[in-house]
Amino acid sequence: MNNNDRRSLLRAMVALALVPLTGTRAIAATRAAVSFPQDPIRLRRTLVRSLKDGATIDVIREWSCQFEKLGAGARMHGRQVAVEVAAPPALKAMAAIEEARNASGFLPLELDRTGLIVEWSHETGSGVDEAVRRAIDMFDKSVGKAGDKQTTSEFVVSVGRMAAELVSQIPRDLLFPTPGRKVEARPVELADGMTGSYEVMIGAEVHDETGLLRSFERSVTTRVGDSARLSSEVWEIL
Repeated sequence: MNNNDRRSLLRAMVALALVPLTGTRAIAATRAAVSFPQDPIRLRRTLVRSLKDGATIDVIREWSCQFEKLGAGARMHGRQVAVEVAAPPALKAMAAIEEARNASGFLPLELDRTGLIVEWSHETGSGVDEAVRRAIDMFDKSVGKAGDKQTTSEFVVSVGRMAAELVSQIPRDLLFPTPGRKVEARPVELADGMTGSYEVMIGAEVHDETGLLRSFERSVTTRVGDSARLSSEVWEIL
C-alpha cells in the first residue's frame, strides 16, 4: 500500500467514524449497508441543453468503472471510454472541443458502507424530495425575489445558469440512490408583464435486488409564454 492509498484509507475511516455525529453524514445512519459490484460496470451520463432556437446540444459520456474494497466501504475507479456530442453546425468547433475532453476528474470516488460518496462538498442532499427542495431553494434565491422582478431575458439567463450549476453537482447517493420521483414548479412574475415559470424534476430508479443505480434524472424546464427550454441530465449504469 503506497502513501496515497494509506491517506485515502484513513480519510474513509475517519468519515465513517463521523457518520452519526454530523448533519449530512447522519443520513447514512438511516441507510442499510450495500454490496458493491465485483464486476466492472459501465456508467453513462447524457446531458441535454436547449438553445433559444429550439435546437439542442446533447453530450453522452461513458466510463468503465470498477469497485475496490476500502475499509467498510469501497473506492470506485474509472476511465472515460466513449463520448458523443450532437450540436448544430454553427457549434461544430465547440462540439469538437467537448468530444476531445476527458471528463474523468470526479474519479475515483470513495463510498461509505451505505453507498454514499465520502467527503463530498456538494450539498445536494440524499433522496429526491430533499434534492428537489434544495434545488427550488437555490432557484428561488436567484429568480424569485419579491419586489425585484427580472425581465424575460434576465429570467431565462438566470434559470439557465442555475440549471447548469445544478446538473454539475453529483449527488452523494448517485450510485445507490433512494428511488422515487418528484416534480415541483414555481411561477414568476416578470418585469415586462410576462409570466414565466421554472420546473424542477428529479427521479431515481434502482435495481431491486441490489439497490444499485439504474437511472438518475434531473431536469429544469423554463417557460415564458408558449416557449420552453430544457436542461437535463441522466445517469445510468448499463
